[in-house]
Amino acid sequence: MSARQDIERFLAQWFELTQAEAGAIQSAEWAEVREIQTTKAALQKSLTEARERLMAEETAGLLAIGPDDRLRAQVGRLVSHENRNAELVVAQIRRARSEQQKRSEALRNLRRLQRSYGQPF
Repeated sequence: MSARQDIERFLAQWFELTQAEAGAIQSAEWAEVREIQTTKAALQKSLTEARERLMAEETAGLLAIGPDDRLRAQVGRLVSHENRNAELVVAQIRRARSEQQKRSEALRNLRRLQRSYGQPF
């Protein structure tokens, strides 16, 4: 298989992982997100090796030098989805902070009640 085909295959796998990651983020399945990130890290190594092979093939004159529009489109789509996942994480962080603030306020209210009555709950 050529380096270009390997890259296309790795990018397709990355896209599938990114979609799965979005679902895991939305459902706050952080262990699953961690597993996906680990898989992506391993895939990154394979992608880097394939890219180096592609550059060597281009340098050796086996391929036309220059970026492939198909690869560029795949990468653009991946970047877009990765950015969306980053936005999903930010939204989850905001939700978690809001929940934490609500819980802290509820605890403060309980403590005020406790002091008002002079007995612990």
